Amino acid sequence: MKTKEMENMDKVVEEIGTGPLCMNEPLLEEVTKTLLDKGYAAAEVFVSQRTGADEQDEIVRALAISQKYDLSPEAGAKVVQNLNVIKSGKW
Repeated sequence: MKTKEMENMDKVVEEIGTGPLCMNEPLLEEVTKTLLDKGYAAAEVFVSQRTGADEQDEIVRALAISQKYDLSPEAGAKVVQNLNVIKSGKW
C-alpha cells in the first residue's frame, strides 16, 4: 500500500469509530472476497442481499467511508476484514 493510502486508512478507521456491534466473520470474509473480485458496487449489492439491517448499515457505511477516502479495493477489503477489530477499538 502507498503511504498516502495508509494515511487515508487511518482516517477511515477513525471515522468508522468504535461500537458494540460484532459481525459474523464468515460474512466479512465473503464481503472481502466480493470486494476484491468485483469492486465496491458489487460488495454493496452483496451486503444488501445477505445481511440484516444492523450489519448491512455498518458494512455499507464502512465501504462508503473507504470510498470517500479513495481506498483501493485491496485497502477497503482490509478494512472490511478487520471491521470487528476496528469496532472494538483495538486497531
